[in-house]
Amino acid sequence: MDVRVRGALLAVALTLPLPALAQEPGEAGGDATGAAPVDQKKPEAPADPAPAPEPANTGFTWKPYGYLRLQYVAAQNDPNVQFVGRDDGFELQNARVGVLGTLPDRAVFVVSIDGAVDERTQINVPEGKLRVGLRDAYADVFLSGAVVARAGFFHSLVDPESLVPDTSRAFVDKPLESRGVRATEGYQTQGLTPGRSIGAALRLVAKPEGTAPAFGFEVAVQNGADEYASNNDNDKPAVSAAGLVRFANESHVVAAVRYNPRTVGDLPFRQDEDDLMVSGGAMVTAGPVAVGAGAVFVRTTFPTTGGPVRNGLGGHGQLMVNVGGGAMPIGIGYRFCIFDPSSLITTDRVMEHTAGVVLGVPTYRMRVQLQATHVIEQRELSNSRVQLAAEVSL
Repeated sequence: MDVRVRGALLAVALTLPLPALAQEPGEAGGDATGAAPVDQKKPEAPADPAPAPEPANTGFTWKPYGYLRLQYVAAQNDPNVQFVGRDDGFELQNARVGVLGTLPDRAVFVVSIDGAVDERTQINVPEGKLRVGLRDAYADVFLSGAVVARAGFFHSLVDPESLVPDTSRAFVDKPLESRGVRATEGYQTQGLTPGRSIGAALRLVAKPEGTAPAFGFEVAVQNGADEYASNNDNDKPAVSAAGLVRFANESHVVAAVRYNPRTVGDLPFRQDEDDLMVSGGAMVTAGPVAVGAGAVFVRTTFPTTGGPVRNGLGGHGQLMVNVGGGAMPIGIGYRFCIFDPSSLITTDRVMEHTAGVVLGVPTYRMRVQLQATHVIEQRELSNSRVQLAAEVSL
């Protein structure tokens, strides 16, 4: 390049102004000499923003639950009746698995199944089969305060024993009026209470606060058919009403009435039978002592055949004393049961005297129960028994 051209370009470059230096945010500004301007302060760091509120839980929360109950039964063999007492061994009482879903302040649902349902082809046979059966399938919708609407497959308060969970029951099995006489333990007879059924109910949940009692009720409309029936047995539902009082120490009193116009038999020989049931129960706990009682009365009329009225009744009383605490609580108890399922049969009354011990093992979520039952039958059977049961909550 020509020397004169290069000299002209250098002269032009020297006459152009230099660009200002960029400044980082937060640094103090200044003039060309770098001196800070008068009264200019360094800005304070902004305060930490308030934490954003967590979004409200708008979905169901899930909680699985379940328990296993295994027992060993040794029953006395009656010398004159071949099916009584001749199946000693292990029995699976419960293999329950379920889920509890909660929608806060709106609804609750429960679904559970049991793999220890005893199924027999006919009554009074020693051979049974295990099958899986539905045990609970219902939802509670909160209406106002403690009032809920329940619908599905559930246990109503007509049976006082429905208030006692299997995992806190003092004895290995339920009292006679609820369970009846099991096959091979005597002449097989169904209990007086209806068990679970499909339907709907309006309930006031009783939750005691402090020492004051809490009152509740249940009005239910359910199918009057068998517990495992998929629908009703006629066009008329069973209706029931119950009142309940709960106390802070797990004590309660309940009374109920139920009317069930049911139909039995197969076509073309179906006939109507109407049941009117009255029941009541109580559990009172005072320190280490727990006293319980229950009674059921059923009056059955036969409008189709015009047969005589049949009355059935059953009841029990029990006492349990906690003699140990701490890591392995121990309870010792006694229960008396009486069961007369039909006034039309004069020799079907059964009485049981049961002495039992229950040992809790909270560390392993377990209980162990041992009981001996002396049975007194009007039919003069020899069928007393000893039962040893173990339970674990999942």
